[in-house]
Amino acid sequence: MNPSKQLARSLLSESKAYGYTLTVWGGGAILMNQYGSPRIPEIFCYVAGALIAFGILASVTFENLFSDPNSDHDEQLIVASMVHVVATFGNLLLAYGILAALNPGFPSDWGFFILGFWGTLCYNLLLLLESGFARLVTSTVANTEVGT
Repeated sequence: MNPSKQLARSLLSESKAYGYTLTVWGGGAILMNQYGSPRIPEIFCYVAGALIAFGILASVTFENLFSDPNSDHDEQLIVASMVHVVATFGNLLLAYGILAALNPGFPSDWGFFILGFWGTLCYNLLLLLESGFARLVTSTVANTEVGT
């Protein structure tokens, strides 16, 4: 593939997530500038606000959090699995637990490395759990609707 076209495809596929990441990071930076370094409950409040907003948008847009808009395809998009409550909160709770267990005295560079590694690993594994649960609920709802 032409390197220019490959770069264009990459940029198109990443642009929305990149913009959202910058928005969330920028909002957090503004909050830290205004209020100082957040405490653990404030971090969870910030993340909860973001997840609730995403859940509201998804439920309004798709009208049913357990609908399957692409039922013809093997790769199903199940709306409830878009919100990532378990993957996000579960990851943050476990990351905090790891950091609390390592402190005090654990070198900060290793702490950053471990949480960076853990965040990516745990988030993606918890996404699998969420997706499986959403598929289970969707098939249960679909089977219930067919039986009525």
